Amino acid sequence: MNTLQNISDLFLGKPVNKSSEYEKAGHIHKYEQAYQSGEYMMMSFTRVDSVTGDLSLVEEDITVVMPSDQISGKAYDLRFRAQKLEDVYCVKVIGIDAAKKCVYVSHQAARLEKRPEIEEELQKCLISKVKTPIVVKGKVLKIQTKMVQGEPVDTGVWLDLCGVGIPGFIYVGNWKMTFTEALRGKVSYGDIVDVLVIDRVEQNNGMFYYACSRKELAQDPWESRELNEKYHKGDIVKIKCLSKRDNHWFGEINGLEDIQVFVEYPSQRHNFPIVPGMDYMGTIYYINPKERSLKARVFQALSLEQIIEADEKPAEEEQAAEEPQEEMEPEDTNDIGDETEDLEDPEKDTDNIDDAEEE
Repeated sequence: MNTLQNISDLFLGKPVNKSSEYEKAGHIHKYEQAYQSGEYMMMSFTRVDSVTGDLSLVEEDITVVMPSDQISGKAYDLRFRAQKLEDVYCVKVIGIDAAKKCVYVSHQAARLEKRPEIEEELQKCLISKVKTPIVVKGKVLKIQTKMVQGEPVDTGVWLDLCGVGIPGFIYVGNWKMTFTEALRGKVSYGDIVDVLVIDRVEQNNGMFYYACSRKELAQDPWESRELNEKYHKGDIVKIKCLSKRDNHWFGEINGLEDIQVFVEYPSQRHNFPIVPGMDYMGTIYYINPKERSLKARVFQALSLEQIIEADEKPAEEEQAAEEPQEEMEPEDTNDIGDETEDLEDPEKDTDNIDDAEEE
């Protein structure tokens, strides 16, 4: 397990300034020594070429370049240039042009060297008779979505396990112990998260990924001190609408982000629309942590502008429906990375993942 931790720290850590080690040898010599020894270097870049996607960094009179195909093994989609520039990389020096004072580095070369060690360790732990939890770090690459009744629904998160290019996937139902309505806004590209590796899943196209989970590593929000000490039956609270159903809606109380509140629609006495994203004042009328249940009724909307917009929206939609519409291509929802495009949708093979059904 130390191998997993050490390599995760190396590839998913922060930049380390090692210039002091090479001051006596001269500026260019630190790269020459790293090239000869095969030493890894942590590096971030300051410029990205708008045409090639190459990343570069100028250190005094030396230019350090990482070609676009040396980040993850192939040229990336240039729409993600800003993301690549923000990342921190563990790299190896792969070439030096002394005449041009140019150093070439590669993240992919470093990943390929360390990846077999990680895969061997993961497989050894998965097949071991002594079942020890396999906890590793993963970098978020993108949120996977699918269209359900014309609406995008988040189904899970793709990860780069240990930072060496091993694909991992967390189903939305395994993100936390309570129901997760959506992942956008809660996690984004580049986030580093601890995950539990459950199984290796082979796909029909020859690719594979590791099924992962977070919920076993998180505290159960229903057992939190804040819930038991601060919230009681009869308390008046502010509730944000998350999603609507036919006979009720789900909300979130500030400070209890991991618990969804079952909320009744307003009575005829308090007749106002319920709008996702809008805040309301309400009263807790039932709370039982053992049953994992918290229920409330709302009596006041907190934003008059949102109510006006909600009333006007149906009329606008009706008017828009009468106007001829241009046919449009489906929007690309994979907007948080491009390193998992060869992998199939894990939902096509859920039998290989323990407890992977969405809640």
